Amino acid sequence: MAARPRSVATRHFPPYLIKTKDRSKKVRYRFTTLDGTQKWFPKGTTETQAIQAASAYNHKHRSNGFTLETETNAKPRDKFNKPLREWLPLVIARVKSEENLSDTVFKKFVKECEILESYLGGVYSKSLNLSHINEFLNAHYEKLSKKSFNYKLSNIKKVFSYLADESAIESNFAINKKPKKVTKAESKKNRHDLTMEAYEAIYSAAPLFLKVAMALTLQTTHAVREIYRIKYKIQEPKEGVCGIVWDERPSIKDGQTVYGTLYIHRAKVKDSDASFVAIPVTEAIKEVVELSKTDRLLCPYIVHRKPKQSTRGIAKECDHHYQVHHHNISKEFSKVRDATGLFDSIDSTLRPSYHEIRGLSARTIKDMGISPTQRMAHANAETTKIYTGTEITWNEVSAINVATLKAQ
Repeated sequence: MAARPRSVATRHFPPYLIKTKDRSKKVRYRFTTLDGTQKWFPKGTTETQAIQAASAYNHKHRSNGFTLETETNAKPRDKFNKPLREWLPLVIARVKSEENLSDTVFKKFVKECEILESYLGGVYSKSLNLSHINEFLNAHYEKLSKKSFNYKLSNIKKVFSYLADESAIESNFAINKKPKKVTKAESKKNRHDLTMEAYEAIYSAAPLFLKVAMALTLQTTHAVREIYRIKYKIQEPKEGVCGIVWDERPSIKDGQTVYGTLYIHRAKVKDSDASFVAIPVTEAIKEVVELSKTDRLLCPYIVHRKPKQSTRGIAKECDHHYQVHHHNISKEFSKVRDATGLFDSIDSTLRPSYHEIRGLSARTIKDMGISPTQRMAHANAETTKIYTGTEITWNEVSAINVATLKAQ
């Protein structure tokens, strides 16, 4: 029996590819393989993607070697022309080994690759072009803010730069995709600043571990990704470690009693010379340390708590059962913040997050007549340097106590 002729709408389809509806009445593409198996293309597959994948399969498995060219003139098969899904694991492996990204940034990159694979994974690399990138971006990121869109685009460009380097594509055509222009007004931070009054209200309502974290950030200016890694005691400062080296006896520096040095290696800018910060442990920081011990839990990390579920294992990026992951610190802050009712009149996306404690600390220190730049591990001009080895330079900052309203 002869096959039913194609409709006008699908006459351009390659053999064995049809356009139909699945059980949910959604339009899908289905293809019959060499052994008679009928396979559905993933939801969201475009017509172009389905045609390219089906054509590639038919050429490889159903052409029987037939070619219109003579054998002497036939071009050898391009070993680099493989489906995108076969290239992406190599790209991910190279990024992991060559770019030294933080765990969080790398996980975000891998997630972008997974989304890219779900949409374009079946397309052969030499068939990819800028139209595919535009289709992908429009399908997944069209509604994002301009800044977020540009971040996603930068990851896509990174993927295609590696593909070009591996000869999977002829050139990185993704660089021709322009990022969206972000105006100064759009780039301004939308979240509300945290005032000292609001800080104290949240602090009063916070559980012990959150009080400790908030106070450490206020005194040091450092973000939650550093705070959750601070150890009570370390023998010597090391790269990638945050902790205190205690002095044998107190000393006086900048008019303050100093009990040791808190060494912080900031993760976000870990490759920068400014990321190594040495903060004198003043009376205010020592009081935070003593406060953390009042729960009588044994843990090497200053910010800790007993898990609500004793059977739960150690959280990712943590190495102790009682250590509190930075995400949980931030979430708890937002939970307590909302419970106070201070920001009920403000949209939840604009309410100050835990990170705003860092800004509050910086403003308070600046009002004291001291530059917070070094303390925050930002780039700086003149620094007082403590050399602890031949490779790492720690930037020592002033000994100060950041006072709250109650302490003033």
